[in-house]
Amino acid sequence: MVQERLLSNRWYSTTIQQFFVETCAYQPDKTAIYFEGKEISFGELQENVNRFSQALLKLGVKRGDRVSVMPATRPEFVYAYFAVLQIGAVLNPLNLLWGVIEFEGILQRNDPGVIISVDNNAGRDYIQLLRAVIPDLKYGKGTVSSARIPALTHLISFSREGTKYDGFLDFNELLESGKGYDRKEMLKLTREGKCTDIQYICQTSGTTGLAKSGLWNHRPPASSIHFLAKYLTMTPDDTYINISPLYHNVGMVLGLFMNLAYLGTTLYLMDKFDPMEAMELIDRYDITASAGFDAHFQALKKAFDSGKYKFKLTKIMAAIQPNAYDMIVREMCKSEDVQVLTLFGQTENGPLVALTEPDCVDYRLRKFSNGRPLPGVEMVIKDVETGRTRLSHEQGEICYKSPYMFSGYYKQEKETAELFDEEGYFHSGDYGTFKGGYLYYYGRLGGIVKTGGENVSLTYVNQNLLKLFPDEFDDVQTLGIPDTHWGWKLVSYIRMRPGKKLRDLKEYKAECKGKMAEYEIPKEIFPWEGPWPVTSVGKTDLNKLKAEMEKLLGVKT
Repeated sequence: MVQERLLSNRWYSTTIQQFFVETCAYQPDKTAIYFEGKEISFGELQENVNRFSQALLKLGVKRGDRVSVMPATRPEFVYAYFAVLQIGAVLNPLNLLWGVIEFEGILQRNDPGVIISVDNNAGRDYIQLLRAVIPDLKYGKGTVSSARIPALTHLISFSREGTKYDGFLDFNELLESGKGYDRKEMLKLTREGKCTDIQYICQTSGTTGLAKSGLWNHRPPASSIHFLAKYLTMTPDDTYINISPLYHNVGMVLGLFMNLAYLGTTLYLMDKFDPMEAMELIDRYDITASAGFDAHFQALKKAFDSGKYKFKLTKIMAAIQPNAYDMIVREMCKSEDVQVLTLFGQTENGPLVALTEPDCVDYRLRKFSNGRPLPGVEMVIKDVETGRTRLSHEQGEICYKSPYMFSGYYKQEKETAELFDEEGYFHSGDYGTFKGGYLYYYGRLGGIVKTGGENVSLTYVNQNLLKLFPDEFDDVQTLGIPDTHWGWKLVSYIRMRPGKKLRDLKEYKAECKGKMAEYEIPKEIFPWEGPWPVTSVGKTDLNKLKAEMEKLLGVKT
């Protein structure tokens, strides 16, 4: 089955859900998910997906309806994801690390008919958060309504402890209620799906505001799982440990879709990323594959250094800095005969755009480049000011055309159109160079950095800090500083209002918690006296600020 899929182009014309149903039918007794000591077979997985599909249909969810999900990394949310796809609704994962500002704005924009949420996660109460975000909620008999979110009809909660909440339908009760499904009807719904159907809203980082809502049909994620599986040389005997949350594209696309739908490999899930638990699972069960960011592998390295466990991963997709590449290959794997693939990804392309090919034998290219564009992707570098295509090896904005492109931003037609030029190239907002057929990514344009795997707008952080502390902060400049753990960490210079003194960082963090996304809160803050340094054209000299900050922190450049 796997070989046939990898050697054909059927992935381009087949839905994720159609692959999933085929895979479950092909090997119903094989373990699909290992979670907290329990094994769930592909047959059981399909059964639970069918039950939850039936429950959603009973609630009146139809093809094209939007379902927002605030997921824990548990099997129940795997059922929910595939059930939403099975009935043809639109899946919209939401980031649990967001603050009230993000949830409020994005839920109103995306206007879901159903919201499925974990009740508590990492000490945060999402039931109370939703009630705060949707203050005009009205409760009927098993239904809800809101003038702010007109399409909303149902809230569903999942509780590890079995707690139930007023106004929320219980996930497990809904799962139980779906037992009487019609198997033929479920197959019919799956077969009716088209690869060009919009079936995902994936949130991506904006340059100055809320995360944008990218629309996907099945081709963007299908391209990513096909080429990653092919380039990692995955086989049905491989096993995969998921170390990313399910609201992130790495967790959803590579964790769930690649393994459970496309390859039929066994997926190891953890309720939260615990590096010691991950290393124990990798060692005990000889797990071969995973994908993650700098922070994941830095944490795994610390667990590895304890001497308790062996690092047995040999097939890794790693969105990392070059120094971390050496750490994984030479210190953890202790062999260059492994597949550690670097990449360039964007939500707008589902998410992979470029990837290291498996037979690249040049260690320098594997370490420093971000791979080659996926087959079918045309890439050029354009001058940031003039928009002209630059010569090979010259730096500029990374631009590309792709058959796996997203279908635009939901309710943001103007923002979508602005990112395509007259030649049809998508302007990525990323800076780099393209030489010898390999891409080299150097950072984000427009003040966006990636910290712990999340794209963060520095302008947006500045705006939110000024909103939260208007009586104390006169102005803020947030910078991205290289960091071995986070990839980049956020550090802010604060210019205080007259008569005010900078308080302890812990106090500000406590007041930001729940209002800003956790990854948006600066790791360190420092006072700044007087005006900001400026360039020759009168703009704030961010390069000078960054140099001062790196000197202050002792960062070697």
